[in-house]
Amino acid sequence: MNQPINSITSPGADTVQSTPASNLAAKPLPIAASSPVAWIRFLLIAGGGLTADLWTKHLAFAELGYGPGSRRVILIPDVLQLRTTLNPGAVFGVGPGLAPLFILISLVAIGFVVYVFMNTQRQQWVIHTALGLILAGAMGNLYDRAFNHGQVRDFILLHYWPWIFNLADAMLCIGVPLLIVCWLLQGAQMSAPPKVR
Repeated sequence: MNQPINSITSPGADTVQSTPASNLAAKPLPIAASSPVAWIRFLLIAGGGLTADLWTKHLAFAELGYGPGSRRVILIPDVLQLRTTLNPGAVFGVGPGLAPLFILISLVAIGFVVYVFMNTQRQQWVIHTALGLILAGAMGNLYDRAFNHGQVRDFILLHYWPWIFNLADAMLCIGVPLLIVCWLLQGAQMSAPPKVR
């Protein structure tokens, strides 16, 4: 007597059904260190940011001068102006005269940023953007400290901000909070309970 079609078991069906789903999920995600696309993205952001920082510093000091005879340029009244100054300290003028220490800290920070990038996942482009901005900012101010007698060139002044800064400072102030937010969101996703389906 013939069996119904739905009762016939095809060869190997049990093998397919018994494959644990955990084996599929256990496959490691590719990391950025082995991804040319991630490297290009990271280095383009860092290189572009560094170039913009050094070029704007050079242009500002060449056009405005420095010292008693320097000029000021108001770009947006009561909001933004350009005024050159030299900062012998760190961000916001902290620690004047400690250039060798800041150079060492910058070198360690650059190494740490590259290490973190290499251990991220290939598709985490927001984290790569944040790390690229941090690397550009660190290298921009490191260049000044190493080749400008330990002083960093600043030229951007916001009306309601008490410190004069540069693009490297701005990139650091964007990249660091962005990286922290990404890490916090990543930690929240990992600690969230799995969805029941």
